[in-house]
Amino acid sequence: MGNLIRLSSARARGSKSVDLMEDPDDRRIGWAPHQEMRGETVGSTPPREEWMLDQLDRRDRLRLVEFVCSFAWADLEVKPEERVFISRLISRLELDEEENLKVQQWLDRPPSLDGLDPISIPPAHRRIFLEEIEGLIESDGEVSEEERDSLEIFKQLLGD
Repeated sequence: MGNLIRLSSARARGSKSVDLMEDPDDRRIGWAPHQEMRGETVGSTPPREEWMLDQLDRRDRLRLVEFVCSFAWADLEVKPEERVFISRLISRLELDEEENLKVQQWLDRPPSLDGLDPISIPPAHRRIFLEEIEGLIESDGEVSEEERDSLEIFKQLLGD
């Protein structure tokens, strides 16, 4: 069964939320949408970051999604394409039901910045975090000034 994602950021603006069910047979599930945006062909070989995700323990997997969700809020709106990106990331990371609920909360309200210190990301995992954040930012086809600025600060803090 595919992941159920809620498109509920519109709720704050008075719109109804919409549920999307991802197609489990969709070959793109588990693939970062930013590959397709760059014109890369999706084939049978997993992208290079897939094996890197396997290196993350449960805590770091959830922390990765928390950082990605915080960047989704950089322009004060989580767009449907960003929700799809995050849903695919959740699927790739194989988060459990409790972790999925936490992510849904971060999509309804931004995660607290208190626990989001880029310097606390282990050096071996920084590239993974950066690539996923870049993928999220590119997922809606436009990079806002806020997203660009936040990414630049993030890179500087990582020493990239």
